[in-house]
Amino acid sequence: MKSHRLSKIAGAVVVALGMTTSAMAADTASSIRGTIYGPSGNVAPNTTIVVIHEPTGTRKTVTTNDSGSFLAKGLRVGGPYKVIIDSDEYRDAEVKNVYLSLGETQRVDRQLESDNVETIVVTGSRALFNSNASDSYFNSEDITSTPSLNRDLKDVVRNNPLVVIKPGSESQMTIAGANPRTNSISIDGIPLNDDFGLNNNGYPTQRNPFPLDALDQVTVSVAPTHAKSSGFTGGAVDAVFKSGTNEFHGNMFFERTSDALAGTPKNDGVDVPIEFEEENYGFTLGGPILEDKLFFFAAYEKYDSPQVLEYGPAGSSKGANKTTATVGDVAAVQEIASRVYGVSEIGSAESQPQLEDEKYIIKLDWNINDDHRANFVYMFNEGNDTRNTTTSERELRLDSHWYNNTQELKNYSAKLYSDWTADFSSEISITQKSVETGQVSLRSELGLGDITINNIDTDNDGETGSIAFGSDQFRHSNSLSNDLTILKFDGTYLYEDHAIDFGIDYKILEVENQFLPNSRGTTTFDSLSDFENRLVSEYTYENGLGNDPLAVAANFERKDLALYVNDTWDITDELTLSFGLRYERFSSDDKPTFNQGLLDRTGFDNTFNLDGVDIVLPRFGFTYLYNDDVTFRGSVGRFAGGNPNVWISNSYSNDGVSAQRFGQRDFEAPANILTTPTPDAIAAIDSGTRGSVTNFIDPNFDIPSQWTYMLNSDVTLNIPYLGDGFAWTTTAIYTEKENSAEWINAALLQEGDVVGSTLSGALPFYDTRELEIMLTNADRDGRSVILSTGIAKEWDNGFSFDMSYTNQDITEGNPGGSSTARSNYRFGHFLDHQETQIGTSPYETEHRFVLNLGFKTEFFEGYATRFNLFFERHSGSAYSHLVDLTNLQGGRFFNQDLIQPSGFFTTFGGNYLAYVPTANDPNVRYEGVTEQEVLAHFDSLGLSGFAGSHVDRGQAQSPWVTNLDLYVSQELPGLMDGHKGEVYFVVNNLLNLIDSSKGKVYRQNFDTREVIEMDIDASTGQYIYGDILSDDFTFEARDSAYRIKIGVKYTF
Repeated sequence: MKSHRLSKIAGAVVVALGMTTSAMAADTASSIRGTIYGPSGNVAPNTTIVVIHEPTGTRKTVTTNDSGSFLAKGLRVGGPYKVIIDSDEYRDAEVKNVYLSLGETQRVDRQLESDNVETIVVTGSRALFNSNASDSYFNSEDITSTPSLNRDLKDVVRNNPLVVIKPGSESQMTIAGANPRTNSISIDGIPLNDDFGLNNNGYPTQRNPFPLDALDQVTVSVAPTHAKSSGFTGGAVDAVFKSGTNEFHGNMFFERTSDALAGTPKNDGVDVPIEFEEENYGFTLGGPILEDKLFFFAAYEKYDSPQVLEYGPAGSSKGANKTTATVGDVAAVQEIASRVYGVSEIGSAESQPQLEDEKYIIKLDWNINDDHRANFVYMFNEGNDTRNTTTSERELRLDSHWYNNTQELKNYSAKLYSDWTADFSSEISITQKSVETGQVSLRSELGLGDITINNIDTDNDGETGSIAFGSDQFRHSNSLSNDLTILKFDGTYLYEDHAIDFGIDYKILEVENQFLPNSRGTTTFDSLSDFENRLVSEYTYENGLGNDPLAVAANFERKDLALYVNDTWDITDELTLSFGLRYERFSSDDKPTFNQGLLDRTGFDNTFNLDGVDIVLPRFGFTYLYNDDVTFRGSVGRFAGGNPNVWISNSYSNDGVSAQRFGQRDFEAPANILTTPTPDAIAAIDSGTRGSVTNFIDPNFDIPSQWTYMLNSDVTLNIPYLGDGFAWTTTAIYTEKENSAEWINAALLQEGDVVGSTLSGALPFYDTRELEIMLTNADRDGRSVILSTGIAKEWDNGFSFDMSYTNQDITEGNPGGSSTARSNYRFGHFLDHQETQIGTSPYETEHRFVLNLGFKTEFFEGYATRFNLFFERHSGSAYSHLVDLTNLQGGRFFNQDLIQPSGFFTTFGGNYLAYVPTANDPNVRYEGVTEQEVLAHFDSLGLSGFAGSHVDRGQAQSPWVTNLDLYVSQELPGLMDGHKGEVYFVVNNLLNLIDSSKGKVYRQNFDTREVIEMDIDASTGQYIYGDILSDDFTFEARDSAYRIKIGVKYTF
């Protein structure tokens, strides 16, 4: 039995944040735990505790055990709650106005008085805004008053010091510097992260997948101690929807913004006109179906907006950036396509991408009786986003090369919360999530394959460009359906001072993935003249046996089992320990089609499907109340999960047998090649002997994981003249990655495959053309060191502030930034792609400053006015300096397969770190450029320190990013009592409104920058350097201009 320090609890109810147990375990409810003492400090067993949710009248009754402890589980978040302490021996007590936070166990400890005094009533308080690094909490008012232009959950959670939203239209969210695909997002227990892994925004949908006004609370956690938490190695964002009460309540809103309410961004002093118009509207409604018994809540939201075109042809008014391809180049390509190939329509460079989104949720809550309650949630989202627009100045993509990325999300969730005894409670849930994804070329009716024309220069100014049109190779046959079913049982048993949690998770994932590139043919011409004369430099055609794309569909089912147990032990009133253990195991009966040729060539069996792979995840944590003003928290644990399922699906889609691949170079094409595969290609596929690139999983593959060590201090400060109650939090996190994912070419593992190297010895030469990509574990792993400190305060006069600084030092091997095995192998920023090279992670944010200022007052009595200002300044993402291996000698370097096999006639240069020469360097010779020019170029990039060697991975940083966003709202009288109107506006990038030269946003595409064209002399091993490249940063026009959103809302 624990010891007690009565001075800490006598006559007090503990409701401060420092005395909560931070479970943060993807919970959908809250808990109240406490210990009841008698007047002399002795425990008070058999005391009745009644917990009442006042908005609904829901009651939960428990009894203290022999240790005087009680635990009320499965409570709705929020409040207010009233806690009645009913003792047969001592004077009763009440605690009013208790508010509960999602995933938290609120402490209510009480020392009762003797029976000769009246009932003591103590008033608690609403949980305050909390944004410390290790875990953050945001209530509904925090959510609605966040300066959010896009009504996105990410705009809320960016208040956490470890959450960074990267520049760009997809708004990638990194938590603690991790790959955005490794985060977990769940609402009411429904997983809403992009678990398959095709979207860069982290969602399974185009935008925020639910109406923002539907949220009641949101939490962000990094490395939670509870063993119930899993499915991520970045961070977990958990939220819960609002619920109906005994009173009808709701709202209606309408928002609008357009280029008329925005500035004109300037790139290098040149105006970049942007055209857009956005409208967003929706409503919420909640209330009783049966008073005190059955409640409903519903929310709806609709969004529609044309998007800003990132790149347009030089000489055109379209596009925030310009390509080297010009309007004249486009006209020349269109004319030749019509005259030579008989294709009158190949697409336009003047179109505008579109983004549409519609969503709604319905939630039912049922108080079955005092011991059991249930809820049901249905969620729907449908959206479309135009993708594959031009992303580089080197290649212009006509709208026929774009595609519509359509996604439909349907979610169902049902939960039953039960109290079986005073000491044992449970939660049973079933969740079903279905996502249908379509990727259809924008101009698919034209029937075009993928066509690219390089080295176009109609105005003879020396600036060559490429133009691509037709359905891009990855959209020729591409659709996805993935269904996830989750069955869960969670139990809690209170034994003396131990809260013992245990449970089982069972997930069933069903995937139908139709992905077959090049099934319409992919054709490359080396020049406009070659295009006119039908001289193809490279042609690729791929299809299933019998020229049937459906023969390559990846259909498989995987089942994941997880068991966990966790003990939260209140050793003393000051010290709580948490011990947890989680076990996870994968199983599957579906295997990829066996590839005998791969086995013969490499010795590897490609049918491994993770069946039987398992992992053990131990956790430990503590919370120590040093005194009333200082609390220490710490944890150590192993975490796994979050790796996208598409990495597994690749081995089913690319078994090397079901798909056949044909490649041909340097030939005269038939006149119908733009729309029809060549006769030779069709015949080759029919022969069934061509094979294809194989993706497979290493039979010895281990689940990637990481060990995370964390230490926090929470200090309450009193600062003279400024006030008391300043909350100062400091967090230190150290993470060691283990068994990180890596992709290598299994065809290069045989003895004798290496036949030489460059003169510098850095790039080995290989004697093979095969490409057999194996997902395996890296031989070296990265690590991260993070330090964050912040201070916050709320004053009674309505002012509040929250300020933090965070430093990250993160390294890793392959960042795993792509959904395809080939791209993850190709784009790793290495010297030798067969070896893991550790470098600075592109997801690191080395420095980040955040400041939140808030003010709430009533300029008109009874009608609130709110001001919220969000400021952040953070360093840019790390990127690598690379060489361009594709252009020096007519679009193809010496023999690409010597340093990275392409497999089947596909130009596959890959990403290689640049070598920085010294003066008179024997490793380099120059073609069309002087040594002095090259040395000066590297010096201008700050790379002279690497002279005589290759640059490090991720040694450069894109420019710093500064955000300043403002939210202002004013309540107005409604049409009847209890109703209120509201007008509000959001200013995004307020700095740019103040000064048009400020607030500019630049980023480096794909975290790489090509600095020079390079070839290799195979006989001498020398690098051959050619044209110097000016691969500038991408200017984010929309993010670089102020934008104002105006909204109206009516609340009842």
